[in-house]
Amino acid sequence: MIVNLFRHTQAISVLSILMLSILIWMGFSFQENPEIVGPISPFFDSILSPILQQPIINRLIAGALVFWQCILVNRIMVRQKVFSTNTFFPGLFYFLALSISPEATYLSPSLLALTFIVLSLNKILDSYLDKTAYSKVFDSSILMSLALLIHPPFIIFAALIWIGISIFSQVEWRHWVLSILGLGCPWLILYSISQYYSIEELKLSYFFHFLIEESPAFILDRGALLSLFGFGLITLLALTELVVSLKRKNIKARKSYILLLWILALTLIYTFLSPDNFSIKLLAFALPSSAIISNYFYYNKNTKWLNFISVCLIIILFLNHFIW
Repeated sequence: MIVNLFRHTQAISVLSILMLSILIWMGFSFQENPEIVGPISPFFDSILSPILQQPIINRLIAGALVFWQCILVNRIMVRQKVFSTNTFFPGLFYFLALSISPEATYLSPSLLALTFIVLSLNKILDSYLDKTAYSKVFDSSILMSLALLIHPPFIIFAALIWIGISIFSQVEWRHWVLSILGLGCPWLILYSISQYYSIEELKLSYFFHFLIEESPAFILDRGALLSLFGFGLITLLALTELVVSLKRKNIKARKSYILLLWILALTLIYTFLSPDNFSIKLLAFALPSSAIISNYFYYNKNTKWLNFISVCLIIILFLNHFIW
């Protein structure tokens, strides 16, 4: 039932994600809002955090942002021909991956920065077979740079721009120069503003304090362990299937999946290097894992098995938010 509901995009699929966003992200979860001010995201803490300290505002914006991200991710995967026909699996699994940990269900710098990484990925995928993709390369670099401004520990994902250029054969030197300029422009503007107005909190040195920050103690409760086991197991299963079937995909889809596998690798590096809370680190896995699991669900014809997996993931979600 669940598989057939999301196999093809339809109004009820979108409505289901909207209702889940309201239920989990807009204040109905039995989890309290954590403190959102921290030392590793100066831009977010200085500009946005004072507004978002109101729990109602935080929850409303977070729920709306998560719903929009799900629609955006799904639209990108379908429009960029990662999947051959319309489906809503990417949106569903992106939501489940974002929402699996109650400690992360608030508007954090990581969640907001993910929006710009998704938008940057869309521009990179859009550059396929475009020999004059100058504006697309520059735009993707600008968007990635904004993500790094909002959440500096995501700096490892800057490499995604050059990896994407290489995968999609944008080897002209102008593309590389534009990517560097795009990454640098927002930082140059921020530096100019902070110097002109003497804004101490926005000095560039503060953006790299995360490099010397210690990660919080790595403690997992039974809900977190169950989440890791459930999502980790299905991701490994889906990843194995993807690697085996990669050569059978068309060129555009194959290159797109290779890029997504690189995102997964960069996410693993980010997990080890970032001082973020572990539940926040898991948010970064939402993009690559949703595409990988969606591929498994899209091409697997064993409906009963897929429905069983879907029900297990949803049960884990509700146990985390409403029981444990």
